[in-house]
Amino acid sequence: MLSARGALVRRGQFSLRGGMSVGPGELHALVGRNGAGKTTWLRMLAGQIAPAAGEVLCGGEPCRPPRVAYLPARAEDAVLGARRLLEVDLTLSLQGDARDPAPRLAALERLLDISPERVGRSGEIFLRALLGLLAMQPSVLLLDEPTSRLDPASRDAVFRALRRLRQAGVTVVAATHDPELARGADRMWLVADGAVAPSGLEEAVARGALRLPGPAAAFPGLPARVDASGALRLLLRP
Repeated sequence: MLSARGALVRRGQFSLRGGMSVGPGELHALVGRNGAGKTTWLRMLAGQIAPAAGEVLCGGEPCRPPRVAYLPARAEDAVLGARRLLEVDLTLSLQGDARDPAPRLAALERLLDISPERVGRSGEIFLRALLGLLAMQPSVLLLDEPTSRLDPASRDAVFRALRRLRQAGVTVVAATHDPELARGADRMWLVADGAVAPSGLEEAVARGALRLPGPAAAFPGLPARVDASGALRLLLRP
């Protein structure tokens, strides 16, 4: 369970206020234009930035690793951090003080139905970073643009992993511009105008918070088109 109550986060002249509650096994999507503050909000949820007001709790306790795991948009950064933690685990296991992390990683690959070596390079980096973080057994997983740099096979692997994680009761919050990921979430939150608030798919589309990778793609089920910048625009009926 992840909750942010009356939270206010400040970075220089920028401030962001809001609240959210995400239950076990739920996936919530955090959407918004570039620069709206999605990453700042995720870092606050992860305990990397202290809120200027309000509180952020994971299972009723302050959000700190390993209870919460944060995977940044540059998965390479998380790979290095997770590798250092796993190296510590391995060193301790050789001293008889902890379990060897290798079986945990192998078990996670089977649980999530993913094989990092069978996807493209960017996907392999992301999936190895994800496995490294999940080996710490977090109850809350925070993802920053998890599908933005991935090839189709890697995106499919991420979606499979998210489904399995939800079934296992892991709480997931993902900042994304990906309409498919947002559509599959239990709830969507729009980051705009210095606030984080509940949103629906049509509002997120109308506010330019979701993007499609193709220059001429359309979003099924909505009267929409993609403009020259790649942003998905809702065609409002008269």
